Amino acid sequence: MHFRTISTPPGGVFILFTLLLWMGCGSIEPEGPLDEDGDPIPMPGAFDDWLRITEISPGDEIGLRPTMEVEFNAYLDPDTFGSTAIQLRSGGFGYGGRTDYYMTRRTLRFRPNSSLEPDLTYTLRIAGADGIRSVTDSPISPATVLPELRSRDDIADSEPLERPIVTWAEVEEIFVAHCNDCHGESSRNLHPLISLDRDRLVGQRSEQVDALLIHPFQPARSYLMHKILPDYPVRRFTVQPPPWSGQDPLSTEDIERIEHWIANGARR
Repeated sequence: MHFRTISTPPGGVFILFTLLLWMGCGSIEPEGPLDEDGDPIPMPGAFDDWLRITEISPGDEIGLRPTMEVEFNAYLDPDTFGSTAIQLRSGGFGYGGRTDYYMTRRTLRFRPNSSLEPDLTYTLRIAGADGIRSVTDSPISPATVLPELRSRDDIADSEPLERPIVTWAEVEEIFVAHCNDCHGESSRNLHPLISLDRDRLVGQRSEQVDALLIHPFQPARSYLMHKILPDYPVRRFTVQPPPWSGQDPLSTEDIERIEHWIANGARR
């Protein structure tokens, strides 16, 4: 019996191995996670984490008029949820309400419009047209399990959603203390729109991105908030005040005070 020796050209071994792998084993790429309908769940970017819930309060038991807080590990894209983003459901009944995004805390706060029924189990739901996402476009983790909550009539009603009233005078005081050494000096040659005067902030467009510096009632869409939050991931250039300015950074309390001012309409 005669055997014929098959020789392969340079690189032929690799090509042959690849063909055999393709014919016999299929793709070596693992399948991504699927939703309950069997459709692929979009993955976060190469350098991003999943959007995850880090804390939900109160815990397993709630009063009949609770104010719920859902904290995330990342800042949320306001285009992926609305003021009715959260619901409580029990059986076939849903309880809607108002949801407010506390940007500085990366937290959605929810309060139902009407009192819940006592001694029922409620499931927390987070709604969004295409799913809630972070500002870096990361989807919520498929491993997210939302809790079941038991309502009790012996738990006192929670505080309402209303934010503290903050005046422009209080906000201006923060700017004077931390920002005016640069923004109040003509020798710095900063653009007039960057001057920290209310009329040059509210409703004015940023020179760096296509966004309003202050969008009344919308802190998450106000570029000033993107600039003063130290870890905000989507902005041009550095945090304000910048590390090289010699100014102390804004405290979380100061940033939240500015957020409250914007959320209430950025009034005088």
